[in-house]
Amino acid sequence: MILPKDNGYFSNFQGHDRFDVPEPVYRVTAGMGGESYLIIGKDKAALFDTGMACFAKELISNIHEVLDPMGKTPDYILLSHTHYDHIGALPYVLKEWPDAQVLGAEKCGHVFESYGALRTMAELGNKARLLYGADCGEITARGMRLDRALREGEEVDLGDVRVQYFAAKGHTDCSAIYLVLPGRILFANESMAQLKGPGELGTSPLKSFRQTIESAEKAASLKAEYIIGMHYGLIPREYNEQFFTDYIEEARWERDMIVKGLRNGLSDQEISNIHDMIYWNEKRAFNQPYDAYHLNTMIIIRRVRKAVEEGRTDY
Repeated sequence: MILPKDNGYFSNFQGHDRFDVPEPVYRVTAGMGGESYLIIGKDKAALFDTGMACFAKELISNIHEVLDPMGKTPDYILLSHTHYDHIGALPYVLKEWPDAQVLGAEKCGHVFESYGALRTMAELGNKARLLYGADCGEITARGMRLDRALREGEEVDLGDVRVQYFAAKGHTDCSAIYLVLPGRILFANESMAQLKGPGELGTSPLKSFRQTIESAEKAASLKAEYIIGMHYGLIPREYNEQFFTDYIEEARWERDMIVKGLRNGLSDQEISNIHDMIYWNEKRAFNQPYDAYHLNTMIIIRRVRKAVEEGRTDY
């Protein structure tokens, strides 16, 4: 199976293997970008996210390696949100398995109808292709689709396994988390941190810090036995509860840093420069193109500025 190696970006917890996920979950991540997993029940199988388009060939190979011996194919594709590094390979997976149903937040469908959003996905996907030297052709976002929008708490039945959907906004309006039952395995999302190691968390509240904090609180209330973190893998079980607490503390710190800069009269670019000094480094550059990171940072700053200028505190 073609899986990415640990490149040193993450500080692993001592004695913990973040790729050792519990059944019925199987890791099929290929290359860099977001994590991808199969959730396999007695009757059906679901694929959680697809990762970057430039690694679609490797992802499809990994899926075949797991499912072919079982005589199964992906019946469902579950979307965490609509960013290129998490669902960029969706059109390629659908070309391989056109009968798979794509499930996620209703907002995902609206994003896929936006020419501007699809163009951005393709542009960032091609930058990633060049950054990682992926052996693939020009990236396209044509073929993105949502077949069914899920309702809060709705369950997707795989036979002896069920997957429950919850909205978890903050990173995007279409961000979602999924709880695998009966094992209580939670697929978290970027509304509640990117874990890098003990006490090291990255934030990405593109829509609202407040919403991400509320999403983290919702996720914590689900009392998962296992948590699979975005861009990380399986979080050590002894860190489960602290994970959400640490995220909320980090989100509040970053929010207050931006607000302080705004109130001190700094420009968006000046605040972004400070953000770079704190959050950008060579290790991060290996995992994410700077253009994508900078775009996200400017979105965060501008949204907070708008809220502050309007006298709102819901940033």
